[in-house]
Amino acid sequence: MLDTVRKRHDALVAVSRFIPKLPAQRNGYRTAIRIQQRLQHGAAEGRARKTAKERSLLCGKLFDETGDRLTPSHTKTRAGVRLRYYVSHRLIRKSGKANVDGWRLPAQDLEVKVAHLMGQRLGDMTFIGTLVPNRSAEDIKHHHSILQKLCADKDISYMLDLVARIDLSPGELTVTIDPVQLAAVIKAGTDEIDQEVQTMIAPFQLRKRGVETKLVLGDASGGADETLIRNIAKAHLWFEQIKSGRTLSEIAKSEGTTNGRIYQLIDLAFLAPDIIRDVLDGKQPLGLTSDWCVRHTLPGNWQDQRALIATL
Repeated sequence: MLDTVRKRHDALVAVSRFIPKLPAQRNGYRTAIRIQQRLQHGAAEGRARKTAKERSLLCGKLFDETGDRLTPSHTKTRAGVRLRYYVSHRLIRKSGKANVDGWRLPAQDLEVKVAHLMGQRLGDMTFIGTLVPNRSAEDIKHHHSILQKLCADKDISYMLDLVARIDLSPGELTVTIDPVQLAAVIKAGTDEIDQEVQTMIAPFQLRKRGVETKLVLGDASGGADETLIRNIAKAHLWFEQIKSGRTLSEIAKSEGTTNGRIYQLIDLAFLAPDIIRDVLDGKQPLGLTSDWCVRHTLPGNWQDQRALIATL
């Protein structure tokens, strides 16, 4: 049995001033006032809005490449945990029919990623200068200060209120900022907002982790893959136990797993230290997942490992 374990290296924002300038869009007023109140009174008051309600913050704003709207949906795990999704409406309308494709994205992950994208754009002083090009440097600095407060708010619903529409297409996410909402928040007129900078486009990838799907924007890392980290830790533990003389059957019994699972994961104990460090920091390539490692044989040589993993 131990012959199968190869010998390798040891692993190591007063609305009254600007509302008259805006067109009569009552919903826009309400949202702008709500955001202004949030910025004036601080985050403490806003904490009363429990995220436990799990409101779909992008409801009615998401559309796929066919023009179909993505509808909020949810499922429950065996443990009763409610998982929210945004699903192409045709998948719901034609439920049960064969050969119907569409989008099914994890809601919270998408909301957080879009809020982050918005924050990066709205928090950029250069962007504010191009957004309201005819404003003075002092005004731009004031606008920037307002938006910085919004970007720092942990309640992403206020940031997502500024989204007018999101269009999805394979590999690309297009976010359109609501000029009425934004103008209200920064205390400017909608006619002062440059329409050419109201839209931002970001490349993205969908990353699978078992049955879970993660959305990764642009060059951002996918974040720490807890499953991969956990499996690397298990592999190291199991390998140490093997070295101490325990059999696979003994380890499997004590760990509540199978011999086959140990065989599948043991190679993770021999990953190069820098690869493990990248995994811990969430900087690993998108394709480096536990599933990938199970399906492929990792080279014993660390340089070969780096070359292979760099292609993922």
